[in-house]
Parts: sequence; structure tokens; C-alpha cells
Amino acid sequence: MKTPLYCLLFTISSLGLYAQNTLSGNLSGWEPANAQILTGMNAPIQIGTIAENGAFTIELTKDFVEQTLQGIDGFNENSDDWKASISNVGKAFSCNSETVEIVNSEEPVINVANFGNYGLGNIDERKMYGSFMMVNNQEFGSAFKAFGKYETKKGYYLDWYYFENAASVNGECSMESYALNQEESYMAKNIYELNFKPGWNIVKYEVVEVFEDRDGKTYESVALWKTLDELPPDVQYIYFAK
Repeated sequence: MKTPLYCLLFTISSLGLYAQNTLSGNLSGWEPANAQILTGMNAPIQIGTIAENGAFTIELTKDFVEQTLQGIDGFNENSDDWKASISNVGKAFSCNSETVEIVNSEEPVINVANFGNYGLGNIDERKMYGSFMMVNNQEFGSAFKAFGKYETKKGYYLDWYYFENAASVNGECSMESYALNQEESYMAKNIYELNFKPGWNIVKYEVVEVFEDRDGKTYESVALWKTLDELPPDVQYIYFAK
């Protein structure tokens, strides 16, 4: 059975990537329900709402950063083994290559989506309806959500990153990777064109090229990380029902 998909149409009411961004529009195909747009690692963080008629609003504020840090502290208090922490620019995007130039490598990295996904649910009722992704095609979104099945497709998703101070990562690096059969190999390349400004930044993660092994399994062979000044014209907002 295929996962039900619907398109989200966003109207951007603010793109001044600094203190706050407000996104509003209408969710096509939404079944009547009051719900919240959620993200977060330990406890869900509400970043927006959807009404019964499908009208929604997302607000990206600095409060999200504080809630994220509190969520990590809460997770660590309840974990006896693995401890969570905020990554930094140098760790998140570097592959120890001299061909990658990093500025302000210690700057913390805080992003909104969970692997490109934004949750849709109701916190009080402990209910999840599904999630959505900001992508350029449905096929890519479906394949990305099927992580581990090696059905990688070309395409991109968008995420929002918050920075207190400017930072940048530019260059590319490659490393040999093996197919699932452990007999075929390919060069996996990451290309970085990231120039972060203080405040909110749009980041595009794009699978540019795909390697296919003799068994028909596909892997990302070239990936591009890039900051954008505005939303790309071909972006689609795809809802994946639970």
C-alpha cells in the first residue's frame, strides 16, 4: 500500500531570516482535526498549528532554541548511557578534508526538522497524524522516508537552521563507500556551499547523483548542502499520513 500523500501550499509572510519567520497557508487534503506542527528530540516542541479547515501557521522563533536545549537536558537526565549534545559546525559538516574551508567551526548547530520531517499531531491527546517534508518531488520524499531500503532518488529537502553568529562551510570531500553486497564500491561525495547568517537560515540538502549496484539498490553518491536566501520555486510541501 502506498503512503497517502497530499500537497501543502505555503504562503511566506516573512523571509527576513533573523529574529522570526512566520509561514502560513492551507493544508490540502487535511482531514478535519485541530492539530499541531511538532518537532523535537526528547519531548515534542510545537512550532505551529493546523485548524480543522486546514489553515496552518508556523512560527520560527528563538524560543525554539531554548526549548531544544531544555529537551536535551531532559533527555540526559533520563538516560543512564548515551548522552545527547548540540553539535557544532565543524563536526556536523566536515569530513576532515583539507579541501573544506570552515569558518567559526565551534558555532552550535540547531535545526528544526527531524531528518527533513515535521510532525503533525496533538500533544494533549498523545496522537500523531503523520508528518510533512519540504521537497522538490514526491518520489524523493517517499524514498528518503524509506531509509534503509536503499531506494535512494534524486531530489532535495529543506530545513531551517538557527545561528547566533555567522559561520560557513565551503568545499567538497569524498570517501570510498561499499554497496550492501560488500563487493561493489563507489565514491561518496559531499559538497558544501553553506554560508550561515545570524538568525534563521534555509538549508537545502540535495541528492545530486545516485549509485545503483547490480542488485538494483541505490545509494546517494553526490550530496549537496547549500544555504538559500529564499525558497526555491519548485519546492513542494508533501504530507505523509501515518
